[in-house]
Amino acid sequence: MRVLSTAAPGSGLFLPTVPLAWALRSAGHEVLVANNGRAAETLVAAGLQAVDVCPDRDVFAEFMEASRVINSTPPGAPRPRRGGLGLFGEEMAEGLLRVAEEFKPDLVLSTLEQGAGPLVAAALGVPHVEQSVRLAWAGSDEQAVTYRGNIARYLEPTRAKLGLDEPAPAAAMIDVRPPSMGGRDDATEWSMRYVPYNESRLLPEWALAAPSRPRVCLTMGSVLPLSGELGELTAFLQECAGLDVELVLAMGEDEAAALGPVPDNVRVAGWVPLSTLLPSCAAIVHHGGAGTALTALAHGVPQLVVPRLADQPANAAVIAARGVGLACAPHEATAATVKDLLRQLLDVPDHRRTAREVQAEIAARPSPAALVGRLEEIAGAR
Repeated sequence: MRVLSTAAPGSGLFLPTVPLAWALRSAGHEVLVANNGRAAETLVAAGLQAVDVCPDRDVFAEFMEASRVINSTPPGAPRPRRGGLGLFGEEMAEGLLRVAEEFKPDLVLSTLEQGAGPLVAAALGVPHVEQSVRLAWAGSDEQAVTYRGNIARYLEPTRAKLGLDEPAPAAAMIDVRPPSMGGRDDATEWSMRYVPYNESRLLPEWALAAPSRPRVCLTMGSVLPLSGELGELTAFLQECAGLDVELVLAMGEDEAAALGPVPDNVRVAGWVPLSTLLPSCAAIVHHGGAGTALTALAHGVPQLVVPRLADQPANAAVIAARGVGLACAPHEATAATVKDLLRQLLDVPDHRRTAREVQAEIAARPSPAALVGRLEEIAGAR
């Protein structure tokens, strides 16, 4: 079976697709991942065959610039058309179609955010399976249906330009959410265990050693530093100087350097993989990205979420509602408030107990390898 896997080129939008691609490859299938720029290079580093469908362009940078323009548009002024999740498909569809016609896949795997996936599958007459990378919504949830419809409408000019048929609904949708947090498992919405993948890196020795005092991971993801949305991070680090914890700052070295001197109990770690770091952590403080949240859930680590944008507030609400952590609204996120919530998260055992329950739920879900046979059936049924 030949499988074309594609996603949007943001790290939180394509890294979660890697384990299923590995599973298909390990089962003997030919897998080609199609993306753009640094995302394509990262997929090669993950041990996959990848192709850049838009060489000499950085579609994610274009997305960020379009988002900046939209966010800076005064209230009441006309909103620029170009932007939003539909931009990924708009800019990548033509290149993706060209690659697909040459590769001739039996199956197209794509995320909801990469709206070109269904178009390419329709053009080639092959099945399409949607792979979710979200925590707050997926599959037939109202929010997912809304996003899917908005992206499809945004891509109508692209579909017309390329002369493509209207795509059929996905043959199946893969849901990585644990059941108690909205995950489904039926004939068309398949539950799959979330297997964290945060890039392959050379690990520092300390990351594998047991800490001498409670270790807390702090990360703001990869998008917030680019947008300047770091809030009172420097003040928060200073507030935590008196806490008996080892605070591990997981973020890019340039962004961390911009924060200035940090207290003695803060370790500036760079981009250490969370899937390696979190097993030794008593808690994590983060921005609410779905990949970060799901990785913490997979390791049973309580979470304190300080959301800023995109789906982060929705993820924070789901985390707080399930009891696996706490959420702090942006307008309340002073350094002192976040420190007090972290102390509460560490002192109250209920959150860790609930996080361990959800960890067990995730472990009981079908692995990516377990879904390979179902994908083979779909590809063979056309």
